[in-house]
Amino acid sequence: MSRKFRHKLIQKAIKHYRYEEVLDQKTNLKDFERRYKNFTDKDTLKNYTNTIYKVLSGAPQAIHIAAKNLLFQENPECWKYFERTALFWTYAHIKDEWIDHLKDALEYALFVERDDLLKILLDKSKAYLSLDAYQNNKDHIKQKVYPSTHLVHFLIEKWLGENPVKTTVLKYGDGYGIYQRLIDDWEDYSQIESSYWDQLCEYHLNAIGLQAGEKYEHEEFLGCGLIPMELLNLFKTRKKLGLDVPEITHELFQTPMAKQPQIPTGYNQELDVRFQMIDRTVKTKKKHTYQQIVEILKDEHGENANLFY
Repeated sequence: MSRKFRHKLIQKAIKHYRYEEVLDQKTNLKDFERRYKNFTDKDTLKNYTNTIYKVLSGAPQAIHIAAKNLLFQENPECWKYFERTALFWTYAHIKDEWIDHLKDALEYALFVERDDLLKILLDKSKAYLSLDAYQNNKDHIKQKVYPSTHLVHFLIEKWLGENPVKTTVLKYGDGYGIYQRLIDDWEDYSQIESSYWDQLCEYHLNAIGLQAGEKYEHEEFLGCGLIPMELLNLFKTRKKLGLDVPEITHELFQTPMAKQPQIPTGYNQELDVRFQMIDRTVKTKKKHTYQQIVEILKDEHGENANLFY
């Protein structure tokens, strides 16, 4: 499958992130099982069981990389992987108190409309924002915060009708930046010129990690890559509230990556072998093999259950 796009950064992203590549799920599973083995030593099982959820953030070929590749390839199975990513990143976020580090999980959870995950993530945010470090540690007080992090908190408030941490989060970083106009003109976008939407698309493309070297300002959208998720979530939220949604003509929105997700996605976490393997390990404090979980789920849901591997 090959597509021709004129924009050089779009071309570069497709090549750099190998969106046309078909992923090897067998190798993927070996990586997952290796990571599981490393996180389930006796001491962790006994005293730090919740940290086992970190396994879910590994083997990215089974979560966000699979989601993006399958989306680019226009495979409808992609939506299951988007929801799996939102779930895995929500549970894998353990004791990480930096504001930006929840951004990707928040964006994915909103993208697939998992309000329950959004509320879990907001509770996590509330917990770390109350730490003494946020009052006394200059690294926390002066931490950088991406404009899109502020934007997603704004959108979550509109989507859920509340966001208990938005005001606090806005105290850190430099505010909405390029997105300020979206906030100021929230009630009516009809007068916003097309060139502004083009600027937002260019801003996205320049922050998906394509530049040489790892610089903070170039990695704002590593999690979603070529998907303009911050804008798709904006339009999703406005549509829910009955507000106008602009039509963007920039080439980024001509790619398969600019589609709104299919809701429901078809994903069921009760039938996800990997999630159940981790979740049951945490809850029982006992190790399981992948095949044991497969057999348990078949016993619980029927031999012909549509398990997600």
